[in-house]
Amino acid sequence: MSAPAIFVIRLVTSMLMALFISYFFFQKKSLLLVAGLALALFGLAYVFEYARKRNRDD
Repeated sequence: MSAPAIFVIRLVTSMLMALFISYFFFQKKSLLLVAGLALALFGLAYVFEYARKRNRDD
């Protein structure tokens, strides 16, 4: 799978999960909260990928 396709899949997934988490745990869905949560989830996806690849190379 190409890098842009993976980027889009991770972006869409993080946005959907942020909406779900904010709806489930926080009744007030502010745009800033959802955007921040989506950004955190998106960043964590790349951090975990880096850690997984780093451990595989050792």
